[in-house]
Amino acid sequence: MYRASKYLIEVPLDSERIIVYSTLTTSLIVLTRDEYEKVFVQHSFEDNETCDALHDMGMLVAEDESQEETLAELRRGVLNGDDGISGIMIAPTMDCNARCYYCFENGARRGTMSTETADAVADFIIEHCPGKKLYISWFGGEPLLVPGIIDRITYALKTAGIDVESTITTNGILLTDEIIRRFDDWGTYRVQISVDGIGDQYNKTKRLQGIEGDPFEKIVENIKRTLDSGISVHLRINYRSTNRKSIEEGFDFFNGKFGTYENLSLYGAPLDLPDEKGYSEFDESEGNLYLDVLKMSLDNGYEDDELNFRDGVSASEENNIVLGNLLLSPFPAPCMMINKWRFAVDDRGLLYKCQKHLGQERFSCGSVFEGIDANDCYRYFSTDELHDERCENCAIFPICHGGCNANRLMYGDKFACPPSKTIMPKLVMAYYRYLMDNQSREEESDESPE
Repeated sequence: MYRASKYLIEVPLDSERIIVYSTLTTSLIVLTRDEYEKVFVQHSFEDNETCDALHDMGMLVAEDESQEETLAELRRGVLNGDDGISGIMIAPTMDCNARCYYCFENGARRGTMSTETADAVADFIIEHCPGKKLYISWFGGEPLLVPGIIDRITYALKTAGIDVESTITTNGILLTDEIIRRFDDWGTYRVQISVDGIGDQYNKTKRLQGIEGDPFEKIVENIKRTLDSGISVHLRINYRSTNRKSIEEGFDFFNGKFGTYENLSLYGAPLDLPDEKGYSEFDESEGNLYLDVLKMSLDNGYEDDELNFRDGVSASEENNIVLGNLLLSPFPAPCMMINKWRFAVDDRGLLYKCQKHLGQERFSCGSVFEGIDANDCYRYFSTDELHDERCENCAIFPICHGGCNANRLMYGDKFACPPSKTIMPKLVMAYYRYLMDNQSREEESDESPE
């Protein structure tokens, strides 16, 4: 005997057909309304062939199966996945040369890491990195304000025999030739640059300090310089969820300027403004804009691999890219920071479980000087248990596993949900249309004379 999976998104295709998508397995099927009603409303499982097929797709669950336990096992795998530190986020400074009004670090203390603290950071990692292979995400503040600290930590780690790879999140205004030449020493293979519109809008939002000339012209030059170096560039265009003109102009400008570079990933991201309106509260207009922004990247061939977790997704690589860009890929945990050994480190050497908490000592869970403190904040993240029991019955649970723990701690339960939640049916429809368009192209190609 079967029962329907909890993790299904149903979307009417027309008056006679319904699309069904599994957020757990990424399977998609189109059923007639009668077929859908019989199985998923009337719970009639007499058609063995159909029901067996739906079971194979993860849409029906056998009596002796538990998809909830499967998901819990995935979370436990991330929680206990390492025997020591294999990845860490380091903010060598909490200071910044920009004054963005929306920054989540507004109100947090600003400071720069001392050489003593940098040495302690390196010593802490060396002690707890038995695998001798480390991924560092350099964060801030603006990390490129203090390249000497990055040099010092990286050198100490490499001298200890640790293989270092890194990424850098930066506003990009300091991406000089000298900095780019250091990337090889730092093991840097990707840079994320955030921009806020174009021209005067960029300048007014960033309010960059100590920059000669036009900051926007400078950032455009720096983006080109970085792309020309061969480094992978993730260019993130920030926008208000109500400002369609801004994101469309920004995307058109940067796509027109740099769209021919294969090492570019271009995408838009709505600003996280919980004091004004939470992601999970998008109205229809905001949701439509959010979908259109996601499709801008997809339609122009940009892959955002940060949104695409491929393990366990039973689809072709091409489809997985689409699922990632449309935020439909299942993920094994709320985020990778639930791992017992994942930390973010601020300029004072304090340890945190999320970069959103950097510089706010009340969220810290130890330091590089005194070690890990398995306190309430640490345990809030490093657990396979859910903080809201309602989440397990939500159709998108395999994608978010309960949502953002950092937002839940800071702002409450309703801010934990991913922004995609409000437009899930539209995302599924977009995926279906992609599959149909791709199928049509393949059929036309097969019919074309050689």
